[in-house]
Amino acid sequence: MCGIAGLLFASGSGPVGEYLITMLRALQHRGTDSTGAAIYRDNGKSRDLILRVLAEDVVGALAKISSAIASVGGNIRNVEMNVSIKEGYGYDRYEVAYNGNIRRLVEAVEGTRIAKIISVGRYVEILKDTLPVDEFNSTFKVFKMQGSHGLGHIRFSTESRVDLFHAHPFQDIDNPDIVVVHNGQITNYWKIRRTLEMKGVRFLTDNDSELIVHYIAYKMSKGMNFEDALKCSIRELDGPFAYMIATPDALGLVRDKLGLRPLVMGVSEEVLVGASEEGASKQ
Repeated sequence: MCGIAGLLFASGSGPVGEYLITMLRALQHRGTDSTGAAIYRDNGKSRDLILRVLAEDVVGALAKISSAIASVGGNIRNVEMNVSIKEGYGYDRYEVAYNGNIRRLVEAVEGTRIAKIISVGRYVEILKDTLPVDEFNSTFKVFKMQGSHGLGHIRFSTESRVDLFHAHPFQDIDNPDIVVVHNGQITNYWKIRRTLEMKGVRFLTDNDSELIVHYIAYKMSKGMNFEDALKCSIRELDGPFAYMIATPDALGLVRDKLGLRPLVMGVSEEVLVGASEEGASKQ
């Protein structure tokens, strides 16, 4: 059992972090293994990449990561360091001017062997950790974040281990501004994963939820529009599931064909919201 939440502002911008944290607090009883959020900045002109990097606290770490980014043509605009989440590690934030292949940039940073990419995107920033909602909010100051839309997740693990990397949300490295949160199980996970891997899709975990974002991103990369890709997932993914998925300019809510996992939606003149429970959607 997990809790999912999401919202999209009609005006294009609003206190997305405040809304998400309030909704996630209402869902806390659905799990305490981890909390995560994806915040989308206002859509518009092309912009720098935002990287969230889990890096070892060792001498020369910043220099090694900076060198790796420069080696593929990236230019660091700003760095915020020492958002500590684990002893000996920092959850650092890099703003990088870069127009090349994003997978190549990620592989360069992780090739230092002292860093792992937790989030990368031009429009979205993902934050997640093995913390309950209030500690998560205190660590990352999510409550203060502004944006156009966002996703949130509370986890109770049933399918894979509990750590930062298996926490939601998940993104697709080749199409990083597509992000998913999920509740339920994908029972034909391995069959579809093997098919996608044969087509070059890179999986980072064995969490079945990660499959969904790769599946949708792959369909869209082959020319399918967002809505049709979501409809296709209902036909081709097996199991009881509900998920919410976002792109820079859209928010999708999907349940399995039998409606075996809860997902409710609310709409006002100000905002569209979705959540695992009605109580959260009314917050």
